[in-house]
Amino acid sequence: MILSAREYAKRYAGNCSRDTVIRKIQRGLLPTNHIGKKIGRDWIIEIQDLSHLKDYDISLKRKSKQ
Repeated sequence: MILSAREYAKRYAGNCSRDTVIRKIQRGLLPTNHIGKKIGRDWIIEIQDLSHLKDYDISLKRKSKQ
C-alpha cells in the first residue's frame, strides 16, 4: 500500500501533522515495514505486507515502563 504523507498522518500516525510525518521519515523513525521516500516534491510512504509472517509463531508483548 502506498500513501501520501497527509494520508499516512491521518490513518497511521494519530492524526498528526503532515510535517511531523516528513520529519519522522527523514530521521528514520517509521516502523520497519513502512518505507518513506521523496519523489519529486511529494513524500510517499510504502507499507509492506507482513502477511507472510502468519506462518511463524510470533508473540508480541509491550515493554514495561521503567
